[in-house]
Amino acid sequence: MHPLAYIPSPEPIPAAWWLFEVLLLATFTAHILLVNVVLGGSAVAFIESLRERQAPWARPFSAKIPTALALAVNFGVAPLLFLQVLYGHFVYTSSVLMAVFWLGVTGLAMLAYYGLYLTVLRHESLGRAKSLVLGLTVLLLLAVAFVFSNNMTLMLAPERWSAYFARPDGTLLNLGDPTLVPRWLHFVTASLALGGLALAAWSKCKANHSDETALAGVVRGMRWFSSATLVQLCVGLWFLFSQPAAIRSLFLGGGSLHTAALGLAVALALAALYLGHRKRVWPTVWVVAATVALMVCVRALLRAAYLAPYFSPSELTVVSQPSPLLVFILSLLLAAAAIAYMLRLALRASAAPAEDATNGEIEDAGESDDTADVRQAIGAPREA
Repeated sequence: MHPLAYIPSPEPIPAAWWLFEVLLLATFTAHILLVNVVLGGSAVAFIESLRERQAPWARPFSAKIPTALALAVNFGVAPLLFLQVLYGHFVYTSSVLMAVFWLGVTGLAMLAYYGLYLTVLRHESLGRAKSLVLGLTVLLLLAVAFVFSNNMTLMLAPERWSAYFARPDGTLLNLGDPTLVPRWLHFVTASLALGGLALAAWSKCKANHSDETALAGVVRGMRWFSSATLVQLCVGLWFLFSQPAAIRSLFLGGGSLHTAALGLAVALALAALYLGHRKRVWPTVWVVAATVALMVCVRALLRAAYLAPYFSPSELTVVSQPSPLLVFILSLLLAAAAIAYMLRLALRASAAPAEDATNGEIEDAGESDDTADVRQAIGAPREA
């Protein structure tokens, strides 16, 4: 049977398709940044917890991750809705084919949420077991990411949907797709980089308010960022060359827009790597945000290339409904403003000096060259 026979008819949309595509890209950028911070921050906190002497910044930084997870989940609603508006007949089908795993995402995310809060609220009583809890939490988050990668690749491949007839119990995974593993690892390494950068940014806020224990957090976070970004560039090459030849060629000179978008994204990633090596925290944050936004656009171009034989959102029928759409957009803007104000208050409170600061003690005895560089970057006096 031809794959077109498996694709349901799309629903009409209430406005031009490009408006929903722009909203999808914008909201997904915010969502994926938060998701990267949650997974990467949790992984960094877990690995650092295995060290014999835990750094003084580890516990207060870990305490921020549950809040980031809550924000990531809420920020994920809007892009999921916009994805369903434009590509619902693909993503609904792939979700049904792997329904057991897709519905299980909610349970896995809730267990991860409990795990993160448990390590924060029972930090002392858990003792060494907190590393075990945190490790299990990271595994849960990795499982959620793997399910998402399966669904997002399966929705792009209607020719694989016929596997349902051999496995109609909702347990179909897209394991035969050669792009699945590099796509998932690309996300994981990006998360490690963003987790390290989040640690550095949070620590720099603390350092700017005379909490000198945070200087070590800046150094450690930027090391995580630089190392993970180097690995991610290699995984990105693997991901690129795992694509079908016709699609890969679009990003290697065959399509001017595709090539330009990927080239600029790589250039920005290299710029971020340079800034990260120089311990320039805030410039790195802004360049990374721009890189992620651009990579989201590259991801959209990749999706369009996969679906081109079957569908283009420009083919969707428009049944104009301006009033509900206007109310929705106004509500979205008001919610974004309220969340931005809430985050501003939270960051201001987070940046205040901690009461349990350890009297300026740096993680390692003496002052390393990296710590001295950070002091110079933020204008802090050098230790005698």
